[in-house]
Amino acid sequence: MKKLHFFPLLMMLTISGSVGANTPSSIDLEKAVKAVNNAQNRAMLSTASIDDLDKLFDLYTDDFVYVHKVYGGTYTREELYGNAAKYIAAKHYKLTEERYKVLRVLPGFGAAAVERLEVASGKTHLSVFEFEGNKVSKIIEYWE
Repeated sequence: MKKLHFFPLLMMLTISGSVGANTPSSIDLEKAVKAVNNAQNRAMLSTASIDDLDKLFDLYTDDFVYVHKVYGGTYTREELYGNAAKYIAAKHYKLTEERYKVLRVLPGFGAAAVERLEVASGKTHLSVFEFEGNKVSKIIEYWE
């Protein structure tokens, strides 16, 4: 009889252990958010290169989307990359220091709410980063 009681317990432990197996921990989410923030900052500097842009996009999933309803809606990975590459080639970016500083990360299950300071303006911005594994699959902006 003891073996019979052990089997359901083993199944429950196996199932519960695998439910979050591909979901980053709170610490991993915070590290990933800060890595993306740093890569975004580098990609928007006046000295940015396509290599900087590639390093940023390596942190995104293949089906990554960016959503900002105030500034045009939803953008695909391809649209964002193409626009940023044009800006870099045309030397459009003028920043000489980081654009954003992460103030707070509130991790959840596969996502994190992120409060960032826009350094030049002093305004705070709220974003939600959604993850698939350790890569960002979507960023939703909630600021004007």
